[in-house]
Amino acid sequence: MNIRFLLIVFFVSSIAVAQDFSEDWTAHFSYNQIVGITSGNEKVYVASENAVFIYNTLDGTTTNRTTVNGLSGNLISSIYYSESFDTLFVGYENGVIDVIVGNTSDVLTVVDIFNKPAIPPDRKRINHFEEYNGFVYIATGFGVSLYDVERLEFDDSYFIGNNGGLLDIGSTAILEPYIYAATTDGGLRRALVANDNLIDFNNWETTRNGAFEKVIEFDNNLYLQEDNGLLVSSNGLDFSVFQNFQTSIIDVQSSAENIIVTLNASVFLYDVTGTQVQNYGAIEDFIPKYTTAIIEDDAVFIGTLGSGVALINSTTSGDITRLLPNGPLENAHFDAAASAGSVWSVFGDYTVSYNPFPLKRQGISRYTEAEGWSFIPLEDFFGASNFVHIAINDQDPSRLYASSFNGGLVEIIDETPSILYDENNSPLLPVATTTNDVRVNGGAFDNEGNFWVTNARSVLGLQRVSPSGQFTPFNTEEILAGEDANLDAVAITPDGNIFVGTDRRGVIAFNPGTNAFARLAGEDGAGNLPIDDIRSLAVDRNGALWIGTRLGLRVLFGPSQLFENPQVSANAIIILQDGIAQELLNDQVVTDIIVDGANNKWLATADSGVFYVSPNGQETIFHFTTDNSPLPSNTVQSVAIDPETGSVYFGTIRGMVAFDGSSTAPAEDLEEVLVYPNPVRPGFNGNVRIEGLTANTNVKITDLVGNLVYEENTTGGSIEWDTTAFGRHKVASGVYLIIITGPPEELQETTIEKVMIIR
Repeated sequence: MNIRFLLIVFFVSSIAVAQDFSEDWTAHFSYNQIVGITSGNEKVYVASENAVFIYNTLDGTTTNRTTVNGLSGNLISSIYYSESFDTLFVGYENGVIDVIVGNTSDVLTVVDIFNKPAIPPDRKRINHFEEYNGFVYIATGFGVSLYDVERLEFDDSYFIGNNGGLLDIGSTAILEPYIYAATTDGGLRRALVANDNLIDFNNWETTRNGAFEKVIEFDNNLYLQEDNGLLVSSNGLDFSVFQNFQTSIIDVQSSAENIIVTLNASVFLYDVTGTQVQNYGAIEDFIPKYTTAIIEDDAVFIGTLGSGVALINSTTSGDITRLLPNGPLENAHFDAAASAGSVWSVFGDYTVSYNPFPLKRQGISRYTEAEGWSFIPLEDFFGASNFVHIAINDQDPSRLYASSFNGGLVEIIDETPSILYDENNSPLLPVATTTNDVRVNGGAFDNEGNFWVTNARSVLGLQRVSPSGQFTPFNTEEILAGEDANLDAVAITPDGNIFVGTDRRGVIAFNPGTNAFARLAGEDGAGNLPIDDIRSLAVDRNGALWIGTRLGLRVLFGPSQLFENPQVSANAIIILQDGIAQELLNDQVVTDIIVDGANNKWLATADSGVFYVSPNGQETIFHFTTDNSPLPSNTVQSVAIDPETGSVYFGTIRGMVAFDGSSTAPAEDLEEVLVYPNPVRPGFNGNVRIEGLTANTNVKITDLVGNLVYEENTTGGSIEWDTTAFGRHKVASGVYLIIITGPPEELQETTIEKVMIIR
């Protein structure tokens, strides 16, 4: 049987052109964690975790490539730029490769390796790219694949392990007449690069045993990076120790004149004689966790884990520039909150069983349209870390609380941490087995400016913090039946009752007026919860309590009736899908629930992206996933809505993106109604947006002789009109009247606006 034929068929090229989402979406990625750097044609291409930025060495400008403008958004494992073809290759942990040719906005997503079920998922990683004679040799976790750069398609793939088995190839290098492959589990292997039958594993031989992370060619010699800090040189026949470092080598690169060796906290440069010509150690204000380094135009670019790229002028080493596009501190957003014009995000973590260890030690990030991203460093938080919740006081947005699931509660005033509340100065209690592990989680402000917050694994599980900072604890031991429960989300109904999610006792409710507790739980037989593990709560504009569990979604209408009727049941939302009745989000982990100005709901999930549903949940307006949107991950942990702009921010485990198409909160009156664009000019294909509406507004749009072309009753502060006559056809050119009438209880306040349509 012809093995070569089988493998060619195995890798029939599969390429898709990625979609550009930049019209409706905005990217908010962190570029602190550098994975790889490549360069050419006066540009330096820098790969962070799952995004790329491009630095122009001529004018010092940077541009970004993210999921919003076509990148796949997976974890990047390698990057390479071909000067000959002006083509950028971005390789990922899961085997996907993004290919960008020239300055085009198009991204070609190559999924041949990713889609092959015969290759185990943990062997698909793209480790390295090496260009030779118009082809790029792709080192992967299973072998070597050959890619034709000019034709933009796969050629052969080489499985060069014993008997054609899989080998983890760290990199390849060409030292004519051979191609060399460094493997972590099969030594250094080579074959004649001009051999037409490299697909036959018998044509590859092992020239040196051992585990090699990388092989490079420099000045007609090979240099092998071993996993124990040893750098070995070879002329292709004999091997000798070039350098034996005391710590592990992180990366090895070469330029025209130098070998560049990156260690955790040092970068060494060697010339063609093997002489060390430069050593870069600790760099002021940079985290000494280096990942890679290259030389381009007499400058050294050092990538770090946590500080972006250090650009060092090699002739004047004191001249150091930080290359770091504006963004949040990191990409793993655990919780986010927004007020008008401002978004805050925290990066703590805990496991599904609420174990916070090892602690995430990170500050807090803030975004505004005017200033971009800024941050409060961890050292400003009085020793607290692992922040898992952020809450903004709607009545006074300058006042926030950050919950540390280990260190207590930090109040932030005017963007400055003002005080840490813990077991030493408040009733907050640590878990029973320690003296300083104070686990504070969800919280919410009531209409009087009090902050209600949960203290997990404590008998004083619910606490109220007054505007002046006075704590009032409430004993939850009886309602939790002595369970050492973890407490999560907090929601407050318009009548002031408090609802708290727990991990094993369902939803507990508290009436501050009577100091009475109640509970909604599945094991009672009447609660109708799919599980008593509650992960998110929200109260909508009709006063209904939306409950996100680890196994689905429920809604409790009139939740305060729970105090009079303990047998009240929550309701599943039944929808028709393909003609079959089923529960909305059945068996899904619902991580966050946010209600927008139109009473629609954003429902975030742990592995299915985010759903945008109508006020009653019966209609799914959007379902965003990594397949149809720039979400970098289907694990969405938080959602936040800017009430002023209507932009929706999605915090995932791999970055944040914002969708700019939701509904804003209702206005108090119709004094500032805004219609845009106006006029609507030829070629415009979007919607006309009408903002500044009050709740329960009736909007009619007519032509000048009174013919009705559109009507809608709104609950939020904005609507969009697609410029059609009730969806049937585009309306003709002309002036149209927008007649806006408020509800009867507002004495039917009315205003009339005009919009001009030009076809």
